[in-house]
Amino acid sequence: MAYPKIKLADDSGNAVGVTSNRLNVNAYLAATPTIDIGDVEITGHSTIGSGNNTDVGTSAEVLTTSTECKHVDLMAAIANTGIIYVGGTNVSATIGIALYAGDTYSLDIENLRDIYVLASVDGEDIQWVYYN
Repeated sequence: MAYPKIKLADDSGNAVGVTSNRLNVNAYLAATPTIDIGDVEITGHSTIGSGNNTDVGTSAEVLTTSTECKHVDLMAAIANTGIIYVGGTNVSATIGIALYAGDTYSLDIENLRDIYVLASVDGEDIQWVYYN
């Protein structure tokens, strides 16, 4: 997979580069002209998955079973008639993100089981795509 080329510079316009898999910054410090921060690896997402919960109730519940991820995009189903609230264990109609039908919400998170949802109308649907 080819990655886009990125040109890095500090606030003063001094070049920042990668040599032998190390990021070197010309810092123009009196004692040391470079700063070595170690190996640099550019990675993307290796997998993509999706799912839905077609029976979100009116009490806070876990979005789904344990699923490791790095990022997730959530969407309240287009056919929903109410609101789905997204948050942590304390999510409620006054605490959390409100998603109306078709609304989306994205977040970086390590596991889908850490997301809680509840609906203003029993039996609503929330869909998601996660990246790992």
